[in-house]
Amino acid sequence: MTQKKLVCDTCGKEVEHLRRDVVDEGYNALNKPPLWNCEECYEKKRAKRQEQQSR
Repeated sequence: MTQKKLVCDTCGKEVEHLRRDVVDEGYNALNKPPLWNCEECYEKKRAKRQEQQSR
């Protein structure tokens, strides 16, 4: 059985797994539209968010 490819909402790449932060320390996306990201986009967005929170 072939696993269905999923599409990253940020870059459009087809991948087997997507990630999304909903609630994290100092971050709450429960009221935001869901954006599912490949691992690369997820890590970039997470690093950017953490940088902004540390300012």
